[in-house]
Amino acid sequence: MERIEVPDVPGMIRAYHGGWGQGTFLARLSHDDRVALVEAGVVVEFGRGEVLVAEGDEGTDVFLLLSSTVKVTARTDSDRSMLLAVRTGGDVIGELAMLEGVRRTATVWVRGREPVRAVRIEGPRFLDALRALPDAHVRLTTAVARKLRAATRRRAGIAGWATEVRLAQVITDMADDYGVRGKPGGDGAIIGVDLTQDEWGALIGVSESTAYRALSRLKERRLVSVGYRRIEVPDVEKLRAYGSRQP
Repeated sequence: MERIEVPDVPGMIRAYHGGWGQGTFLARLSHDDRVALVEAGVVVEFGRGEVLVAEGDEGTDVFLLLSSTVKVTARTDSDRSMLLAVRTGGDVIGELAMLEGVRRTATVWVRGREPVRAVRIEGPRFLDALRALPDAHVRLTTAVARKLRAATRRRAGIAGWATEVRLAQVITDMADDYGVRGKPGGDGAIIGVDLTQDEWGALIGVSESTAYRALSRLKERRLVSVGYRRIEVPDVEKLRAYGSRQP
């Protein structure tokens, strides 16, 4: 982890803002609240494979992701690493341990070659900032609720939903949180999260080959299209409806 000096915080925020998904925590804040939170911490950079937080640690630092993508993993009973989620620029990491005062329940680490820049804020300072920023406090609560709702649906889906339906649900969640608008006035979204077939499979609890077939079926139905380092959803509500089908 390397500390980065930032002489112009508002300017830095404006530079990164365009890359954040419309549903992320930072994107939903006012500019003034973003500045206040960034100024409560320090900007740091993590290289490929570096760990932001480690499962079992007692730390309460919170990280506001400014750029790139991280993986969230946890150990299973058989001591295997399981992919729980991916997070990208605009998201918040480490808030549950800070709010509950418990050990970290997952490991978060840099996924790709591109370094991750983030704002590291000590837990007590983050809480103090939230007390002074009531709207940011509400936005954080909403962000936590969205994550928990998505995790609950994924666990329920493994028991009975068809594979392509589960994948549609995950992609819809990503479109809501990380998607940026496609064509002006359209109902689509572009998700700039570049995942491998193996990672898509891990997110819905299936093998790489099964995930490939599920994604192919969604493409055949014209619910998604896959480009270089992105997925495009032509009509988010249509994909959401497909993912809401009863098993």
